[in-house]
Amino acid sequence: MVSECPKCRRKSPVDSVYCPYCGRGMKPSARSTQVSVGGALMIVATVANLIFFIFAFQAIINIHRWYPPLVAQIWFTYDQFLMMFFFTGLLFGLCTAVLSLSRRSYKWTLASAMLCTLSGGGAWITSMIVPHSNIVQSLLYYFFPLIATPFAGAVLIFFRPAEFQ
Repeated sequence: MVSECPKCRRKSPVDSVYCPYCGRGMKPSARSTQVSVGGALMIVATVANLIFFIFAFQAIINIHRWYPPLVAQIWFTYDQFLMMFFFTGLLFGLCTAVLSLSRRSYKWTLASAMLCTLSGGGAWITSMIVPHSNIVQSLLYYFFPLIATPFAGAVLIFFRPAEFQ
């Protein structure tokens, strides 16, 4: 007996877990937990970006009450950059999570995962530019949730292109 691959429409043996021509998973057993864990890590990165975005937004609103005008202007610019990176990380993390958990478009999933990771890198670099920055706090607050988490998710997804439609 033979079955038809839903992606490339070629015939393959009925007991095949993956299509021998295009590599797409033919059976539910072809799905691994790696892609699901990658999607869950992207959800964690998205939530971290959302929390940081809310804090940065509150800081921008209250910055002129906290600091004198010249100091407030410097911190306002810093917070604008952080908000931009947090917002892009939020959008790309959400896209990656949805695409990976629904197993749609492998290329777009990886692209958005890498863009989420890069936006986290921008936030981390911005946090290191600030006067009185602390490397331990920067690693704890920015690097691990905003760079390491989406990068680990992207790596888990990277090795499983056959699971995507």
